[in-house]
Amino acid sequence: MKLSLQTLVLLAALFLQASVHACMWDSDTLRDEKKARPKMAEAILGNPPDLGDPIKLRKRITDLQSNRRENDPAWWNDLAGAHIRLGESKIAAELLESVVARFPDDYGIHANLGTAYHLLGRYAEAEKHIARDLEINPDAHFGLEKYHLALLQYLSRDAKYQSRHVYVDEFTYEFLNAGHGLFRFSEDTETYSRKDALFYTNGLVEAEADFEPFLKLPPDDSNFRYAMKTLAALDEMPAYRNKWNLATATNLQEGVIYMASLNPKEPACFVMLGVASWRHRDLNLTAKAFEKAIALGSPQKEMLEAKVQSIRKHIREARSHRQGFLFSIAGACGLLILAIIVLRAIVRFLRR
Repeated sequence: MKLSLQTLVLLAALFLQASVHACMWDSDTLRDEKKARPKMAEAILGNPPDLGDPIKLRKRITDLQSNRRENDPAWWNDLAGAHIRLGESKIAAELLESVVARFPDDYGIHANLGTAYHLLGRYAEAEKHIARDLEINPDAHFGLEKYHLALLQYLSRDAKYQSRHVYVDEFTYEFLNAGHGLFRFSEDTETYSRKDALFYTNGLVEAEADFEPFLKLPPDDSNFRYAMKTLAALDEMPAYRNKWNLATATNLQEGVIYMASLNPKEPACFVMLGVASWRHRDLNLTAKAFEKAIALGSPQKEMLEAKVQSIRKHIREARSHRQGFLFSIAGACGLLILAIIVLRAIVRFLRR
């Protein structure tokens, strides 16, 4: 079968294109990641949600007050909801506090009061009411209210706990381990660095003496994982985990996106968006989420900065590898075409 030079060039180009795509598995661009998971990208990169037209919300409050239905919990929920959307959480809380005992089994009263308390920074009180609304309706908000409870149980803890956990606590171990392990190998001394190890636990163990047993472990994977799990388990498990395992929930992505949309200034929400993106190997989105958490004042700033630096380095190295691979393939294709041209010229010469 005779192949024209144009056909050979086309085949070489197709081979080159296929080869480039084959090596892009670890260097997806941000555009590719946005295309694959647009809702996640919007939650990380987009603007805060629009809570409604203030003029219309004011009119709704006026209409509700002129047509009072104080024996109907829905009336109170509509009134409180309008105030919450206007950023008037204190007014909403005061309204609902006056009737929560009258409607103890109404899901909306507890959900709205818990939300108002949350926005006021009264996390322990908010947790109480969100836990109650989940008792009334375990599938609240299409099953996403569980993430609200998880976030509140995280925010209710002290700063040290918050610095070494993510709010969907099932992923705390993965977060500690992702990109930067508990130990970092020191090339110059071939020993584990105490300073590095303590840094990457972000204060999980405060005294160097407490860390000594882990430094004596042989550097194999099983001991590494044992040390990680032991350190991650030093804190008391959040109460929600006695009821649910959010790690196996099918709506994990929707849940963390929902929480971030309701709490656009809460760094813990963006840390969890980063963890969720990491699980899909969306490295650019992971870095963007962690950077946003840092900008919002995350107590995990140093750990997140280290992770972002590692991710950015990996992306640069992957792109460099891809470019080198592309040039190698292009060179090989060029040599192949040149060899074919020379061979055809020799054959034509010999046939004369």
